[in-house]
Amino acid sequence: MYKIYVSAVILMFVFASEIFCQSSSELVQTGFNNYQNGDYQAALMSFNAALQTSSSETNDAQTEESNTNYIHETQKNYTIGTEKQYMETSSKTYTGISKREKVTTETKKYESTPLEYQGDEPAKIYLYRGRTYLQLGNKQAALNDFDKAVSLDPALSEVYFRRALAEMEVDPDKACPDLLAAIERGHQSAKELYDLICKEE
Repeated sequence: MYKIYVSAVILMFVFASEIFCQSSSELVQTGFNNYQNGDYQAALMSFNAALQTSSSETNDAQTEESNTNYIHETQKNYTIGTEKQYMETSSKTYTGISKREKVTTETKKYESTPLEYQGDEPAKIYLYRGRTYLQLGNKQAALNDFDKAVSLDPALSEVYFRRALAEMEVDPDKACPDLLAAIERGHQSAKELYDLICKEE
C-alpha cells in the first residue's frame, strides 16, 4: 500500500514538473487538447499554469476571489432607458413557449460548441479557462475570468458572447448588453441570439 502511495506521488510530481517546464503557448495547446478530450480538470491545470507563466499576467489572484457583486464593464455604459427596455422583454413569449424555456434551449446549443483557438494572449487564456470552469459547473469563476478577459482585451467579441451565455439562464435581460457588445464587435452568433431573446417584436 505504501509503495502504491509513493508511486502515485511521484507520478503527480512528474506530471506537474512537465507542465511547469512548458512555455505559455505549449501550455495553452495542452489545455486545448485536454478540453477537446473532455478532461476539464487537466485543461484547467494547464490554463492555470499558462497564466502563471505569461509575462503579461499581473494579478491572477483577483479572478479566484468569489465576488458576487462584480459589475460588467459594458453594462455600466448603458443608459437607464436602455436597461428598462431590456427589462420589459422579460415577460415576452415566443409562439407559446416561455422566454425562459427558449433561453434554456438556445443557451445549451451554444454552450456545446467546440472551444476554438484564438491565440495565447492572457485575455484569450482567461476566455479558455472561463469556458473550462463552465464545463466544471463553476459559473461564478467563469464569470470572473470573462470579466478579466474583457478588462485585458475589450475588443474580444467572443468573451462578451460567452459571458452573456453564462448569465442567460439566471437573468436573460442582464445578458442582453453583452450580446449587443459582441454584435458591435462582429459576432454573428450573438446577433442571432440577441434577435431571439432581446429584440422587441
